[in-house]
Amino acid sequence: MKETEQPKIIVLGIDGLEYNLAKKWRLKNMMQKKYSKLDLSDYKIVVTPPIWGSMITGKIDKEIMNLWIKYGKLIGDNEKLEEKKWAEVLKKVIPKKIGTWIWDNLFTPTLGGDPFDTTANFVKDKKYTTVFDFFERPWDNGIPSYGRNVSAPEQRKLTEKAIEGDKKPYRKYILKQYTEDKLKLLNALGEKKYDFIFWYTPILDNIGHMDIGRPLTHMMKHYLEVNNFVGIIKEICPKSIIYIISDHGMEAMNNKKTSWGNHSDHAFFSSNNGETIDKPFQLYDLIIKHKSVKK
Repeated sequence: MKETEQPKIIVLGIDGLEYNLAKKWRLKNMMQKKYSKLDLSDYKIVVTPPIWGSMITGKIDKEIMNLWIKYGKLIGDNEKLEEKKWAEVLKKVIPKKIGTWIWDNLFTPTLGGDPFDTTANFVKDKKYTTVFDFFERPWDNGIPSYGRNVSAPEQRKLTEKAIEGDKKPYRKYILKQYTEDKLKLLNALGEKKYDFIFWYTPILDNIGHMDIGRPLTHMMKHYLEVNNFVGIIKEICPKSIIYIISDHGMEAMNNKKTSWGNHSDHAFFSSNNGETIDKPFQLYDLIIKHKSVKK
């Protein structure tokens, strides 16, 4: 790819990328020239859609954040993925299907619908200015809050099965999704027409929720795979500015009896040009410094 045909900026958004693991395993492709641990203290709840939305708009949407806070109170803190506190009580006295009906028909409506569905596109719905508005030919493969539902119905069903012990279909779905996302990025680069690319993958978050509590060798192979893919992108586009960012990391739960993991209270950032930020929403200002469209 010629220099003039390479994107000016490439953002590799890697959901759930844990700073401590990237550092521990010395993943040079991810760490790049400069890397840092991002502070999430400005986010009242560490959850995917609002944080990614803040990266592309430069601000934390209070309405969406409050919705997720309400959702967090309904499902309870420090629970296994998708397992609700109310379910712990109800399942002792009523069948699971009835408990699910109660959640879908009594709890969810108080939120205006499932928040993964209702906030999957909230940045576009609110017509916010985004980093994409500052470039002539931007590309993305769907970002949480900007056209991507990170817990679509099919995935939710597989997650429930995984919680019950049948993890193979969930794992197969996640790895297939990752393969498809890789191909989308490679195809976009092959078209040689985009000046700004924002690529997103949830693989480390999805696998981390299920396996971060197992021996870390189970996670290492996925980190090495993503690190290798980042290296491929750097080879294809040696003249592009490349930022790598996560919305949070992943850590094992305090309950040692489960392999399931939680979001950690920090995120990851790196650049190949030495630039750095302290908080996820600062990515917006960093990107627009390199804009190709006058606003």
